[in-house]
Amino acid sequence: MTRPQHVTSIRGIRYRLGRELGRGGQGAVFAVEGERLAVKLLYGRSAHLRERLRDQLAMVARLPLEGLAVAQPIDQLRPPHVGYVMELFTGMAPLRSLLRPPKGVGSVTKWYLDGGGLGRRLRLLAHIAQAISALHGRALAYTDLSPNNVFVSESTSDCEVRLIDVDNLHAATATGRSVYTPRYGAPEIVRGTGLPSTLADAHAFAVLAFETLALAHPLLGDAVRDGEPELEDRALAGELPWIDAPDDDGNQSSDGIPRELVLSSILQRDFQTAFGPGLSSPDERPGMATWGEHLHVAADQTIICPSCRGSYFVNRDDCPWCGQARPDCVEAMATLWDPRHRHKTDEIGGIEATPGLATNANGKVRVLDRVVVSERHGCELTERVTHGASGNTPTLRVNFAQDRIALEGIGDVPMHLVSSGKSNHNLEGPVDVPIVNRRVGWHVHVGPSDQLHRVIYFNLRKGTA
Repeated sequence: MTRPQHVTSIRGIRYRLGRELGRGGQGAVFAVEGERLAVKLLYGRSAHLRERLRDQLAMVARLPLEGLAVAQPIDQLRPPHVGYVMELFTGMAPLRSLLRPPKGVGSVTKWYLDGGGLGRRLRLLAHIAQAISALHGRALAYTDLSPNNVFVSESTSDCEVRLIDVDNLHAATATGRSVYTPRYGAPEIVRGTGLPSTLADAHAFAVLAFETLALAHPLLGDAVRDGEPELEDRALAGELPWIDAPDDDGNQSSDGIPRELVLSSILQRDFQTAFGPGLSSPDERPGMATWGEHLHVAADQTIICPSCRGSYFVNRDDCPWCGQARPDCVEAMATLWDPRHRHKTDEIGGIEATPGLATNANGKVRVLDRVVVSERHGCELTERVTHGASGNTPTLRVNFAQDRIALEGIGDVPMHLVSSGKSNHNLEGPVDVPIVNRRVGWHVHVGPSDQLHRVIYFNLRKGTA
């Protein structure tokens, strides 16, 4: 496709194309100079194909996309070009910028950490999984997922995501063209035996997620890289073992970051399923809701190193990036309060707790969610933790420094502090609570006391220094 300097919309607006932002299986995306817009130019040389693409864009314009993290088309292009204009969110870049270090980079580790490190990658991927899951929830398949058509915040302090390439959306149960970006197509699509589906999306996401975290393609090992081109075709068609197959080392890879540093045990099992039985049996693949939940849980278990500012899993004794001993941290844990239960008083971190907390068969408080809070690095708990909901809206800000925790409710969610069931007051504005002998006597109740709700409690986890 020859890149034009200008394109014109069907409303007669002329746009000057700037830098290329991404390229996928069916076209390329360009920034519009001087405006917060982008243009997607679609391939298609025959009149019949161009007309079919225009019909597809008209169909996409009627889809129920409100409230989703997608960039909807706002104007179509006038012939001879085929494509559309969409809003370009400022301060965002293609996810591909986090997948492969640029040529000539001095330190891959420094580049990895400069992009936000492990914790941010996990959180971004969780948000991407949720965005795709929301599409699937409306019976839509994305069909051409790749790091070129997922945009993420450029600022490492933000984790916003947008799916920008929505012209290939299809009803999940409908037949459609098998469009995919090379190396991200599901094996059944590559083999020509399957059609676009939510299960094909799940495969593309698993590839994208593995690359983002481990910096290696899960199907392209050393034997494929050094072999004939046909080997790559076979690998992408699911005919070879994946690079971390536990019972077949014929396609191992010397590339990437050691998996134990960047994948939680749950994520390792998910990838084994996705690229083991999931290669030949699409129904075996973890779904997008599962990916979203497991990635969030993994991100919740990362701690920030005070020395190199890299993030890593809290179950390690020291930082894998610089060797610094693990510092102290606070664990914010969610359990359930049921006012109807008046069983024997339980223990929370050694502190007497108010009756009504959910317990397991052994009488211990049942932890529903657990989030690590690094010292001097604030953490915002979202409604996923405080309410058990699926959203990412922050509801409780937690800061930890030395022997105190600062708590602050966010928004209009009713919260109140309770101290061992003896003192109760609303959480309005920042409140400092002490840590005494690793214990925090104050708990945050989220919701009216006479209704079923979650309780957040805290425990100091000592470091290894």
